Amino acid sequence: MIGCARQARGYPVLRLQSRKGWEHSMDRPAPLLLATLVALVALPAAAQTLAFEHHFVNVGLPITDGWIGDYGLSVLMDVDGNGKLDYVVGRRALRDRGVRSIIYWFEYRETDEWPKHILGYDAPSGVGSAALDIDGDGRTDLVTNGAWYRCPVNPLQQPFERHVYDESYTEGHDLVIADLDGNGRLDVVSLREGEDGLRWYDIPADPTEPWHRHIVGDGIHGAISPGGIADMDGDKDLDIARGDTWFENVDGAALAWAPHPNIPFGRLGPYGMCVRSAFCDVEGDGRQELVMLDADIVDSKATILRNVDRKGGAWERVDLPQSFTYGSLHSLGVADMDGDGRLDIVSSEQEELLPENRANPRFVVWRNLGDGRFEECIILDKALGGHELQVGDVDGDGRTDICSKAWGPVGWNGARGQMHVDYLRNVTAGP
Repeated sequence: MIGCARQARGYPVLRLQSRKGWEHSMDRPAPLLLATLVALVALPAAAQTLAFEHHFVNVGLPITDGWIGDYGLSVLMDVDGNGKLDYVVGRRALRDRGVRSIIYWFEYRETDEWPKHILGYDAPSGVGSAALDIDGDGRTDLVTNGAWYRCPVNPLQQPFERHVYDESYTEGHDLVIADLDGNGRLDVVSLREGEDGLRWYDIPADPTEPWHRHIVGDGIHGAISPGGIADMDGDKDLDIARGDTWFENVDGAALAWAPHPNIPFGRLGPYGMCVRSAFCDVEGDGRQELVMLDADIVDSKATILRNVDRKGGAWERVDLPQSFTYGSLHSLGVADMDGDGRLDIVSSEQEELLPENRANPRFVVWRNLGDGRFEECIILDKALGGHELQVGDVDGDGRTDICSKAWGPVGWNGARGQMHVDYLRNVTAGP
């Protein structure tokens, strides 16, 4: 740990199953992302100082000259079915520059051994994605905005099979898996900026056919990832937090929605409003709080929003401790990082959108000390920015690790200006 500052109070951690149901690690069903694919592990006693080893998964993926922002589609998932988490990263298409979208997966073998494979091509969007067994064959598929990719019998020998479920949907930014209509089957919730940009899809019995699209409302640049979906008004159905506005699932069937613009967070930046959000019981009181971070804006903030009346009618904002001016916090993970049984909050600064005269993007964990207190801990300070990091037990040692990558590299970074994919192995000492 490099530095700590103190103060203030994750989402239920899910294991992947098919789209017909979740396997929960907590009592209350939750709709949260499969994008993070976390296994929550509580060690029997308090852990020591947070410690992470940095390892490069890959350095030197192709980038577009004169352009920052090539890589999204960040997912931790067991691609080859061997029980170990692999890491998926996708390059977005830049059609006016002749750049084709390509999705890579990095096979975890050892700490410093991550062979690169091709998962597929031509993702319609460049950021949001999730892991889900779409067709119920027991293999984990990849879902992106507008298309999904079916896992073959042997992904080490052939790429995934691409299926477009909405030809009209491109440039999506967020994607979350949840059972919005309460029928016991998982749906796909997508977000992109603009009119009718917040929508959800009911997956048909034959998922290779076009999916049934339902409009929730207009979209902003980013808001619902990695887990901004929960029952906010206590009526036993799922609602959606879209930045400073939450959408009430009026009929419980997700066909009628009412916006409530009363969440005290979200600022307009160079790309409009963009936040990362996740509902989780970080205070350990049986209630779900809304963790929300600014993204795509300098001087980002990190906060916990308490649903005071449990109806979504009143919110109390508690900012997390901050010892320096952050850049863009375009990442959010919630997991027990130190083995004490409490959920911690994880993020990273990007290499772009840093405060003036700073060239040291950092990875940060807000360590949950209990009783509403948090400690800001810098866990990586090597001039390596992160974007849409993912948390999970990669090496199978019972500790929660971090995988990340840059949105795009800058010339001064700690990878000599190259594109980098990163593995932060959790080596925090246990009891």
